Amino acid sequence: MSVPLPTGEKLGRLAARMGGEVDAAVRERGVCRLVVPAEDAAVDDLIVLTAARRVSEVLASDAPVLCTPELARRIPEGRRWIHGHVMWVVTQLVGEPANAPPGRARSAEIDPEAEVSSSAVVGRGAVVMATAVVGPDCRVGENAVIYGNVRLGARVTVGPLAVIGRPGFGWTHSPEGKLVRVPQLGGVEVGDDVEIGPLCTVDAGTLAPTRLGPGVKLDAHVHVGHNVELGAHTLVAGQAGFAGSAVIGERTLVGGQAGVTDHAEVGAGARIAAHSGVIGDVPAGAVVAGFPAVARVRWLRGMARLLDTTARKKR
Repeated sequence: MSVPLPTGEKLGRLAARMGGEVDAAVRERGVCRLVVPAEDAAVDDLIVLTAARRVSEVLASDAPVLCTPELARRIPEGRRWIHGHVMWVVTQLVGEPANAPPGRARSAEIDPEAEVSSSAVVGRGAVVMATAVVGPDCRVGENAVIYGNVRLGARVTVGPLAVIGRPGFGWTHSPEGKLVRVPQLGGVEVGDDVEIGPLCTVDAGTLAPTRLGPGVKLDAHVHVGHNVELGAHTLVAGQAGFAGSAVIGERTLVGGQAGVTDHAEVGAGARIAAHSGVIGDVPAGAVVAGFPAVARVRWLRGMARLLDTTARKKR
């Protein structure tokens, strides 16, 4: 795949704007395209290298290479633009795709009592219910549903078929032992610059709102239970889920299909490995894995011992 760039712009000038170090031998070289994989690169292209397994392809080409400091050690001097945030550079070079103009699809259903910014985009078949607020420059995807008492900040993206603000999964027992639904009246508050992927569900809080902080990014099929709080700039991979009243600190990374139990607190900057089951609190900055989730190193050692024991029994 290749992406055209401003024709002939020199690597030295690009690095002056975006940072990083450029080998002297290529500082004055102009580049016309970003290219992945390297086998498609011409001499005046810029190869984007983010994986060690692609190094051999890069070595077979003569084109300059945008790479991390770790991978730079494996590329001969005289070809490298070394940057600590390669994919950020790519976003700056390529730019954001053009947004659809503001508007509401004819088939969208927007209640007259909903507040929808004139700069928002509401896609085909989407439903925005009474008392919902859709902020400036938001994008509500096809067939998404925004319930009442949901407030979307500015520049929020809601993917197709996502459901925001439905009544949370709250039940209690009556004196007779019957299950009785607890009213979910708290709604949902979504901060600025949040992205909610396709087929996500974010439940309304019971009395206080469920909260997604600024910059939160949810992949597809993520479930956020009632009264959950996701801290700013948290990144959640697909099919992860958070049970009611879990609190996730800012800048946390959550792997695919991970689950967090109700009322658990995960500290800021923690990392939860894919398929993990968090059943208790996680300290800030910790890296956990497994079920029940423990320190990742401990989990790996435990799995090594288990596999070794199993192998011995088979001998």
